[in-house]
Amino acid sequence: MSDLFTKLHGTTTDSFKIGLKNVRLALTGTTDGVTSAVLKNRDNENFSVVSTVFFTAYVIGRGTDNSAAYEIKGCYIEGTTTISGYVVNTYVDSVGFTDPSISFNSSGELFVECFGVADDTVSWTAVVDVVAV
Repeated sequence: MSDLFTKLHGTTTDSFKIGLKNVRLALTGTTDGVTSAVLKNRDNENFSVVSTVFFTAYVIGRGTDNSAAYEIKGCYIEGTTTISGYVVNTYVDSVGFTDPSISFNSSGELFVECFGVADDTVSWTAVVDVVAV
């Protein structure tokens, strides 16, 4: 046991992981007026998970006159459309945006949906940290 501790001591989580898979996603999209948009990666695709995951999403929207910033946390149960412990914290909301939502389909595809506001084009960016167990 002490030999294992000695070998692990001083390593960082980025270079040595035990039992968990960590992924950080960058997603973007645009809403025009009161439309909604599902944010996609740079290849215009959705991300799929293959296990139960915890996630934290940081979502920022910026328009000409309006801004919004949210933190969303939850857990997706593999093979279902169930999200447990879903929490949304609002940090900036200049005009009463509708909170963004996160959902998964039964195949494990992740959907981050953002909603626009009247008379503004809003550019959305989300960074999603996913921890698979």
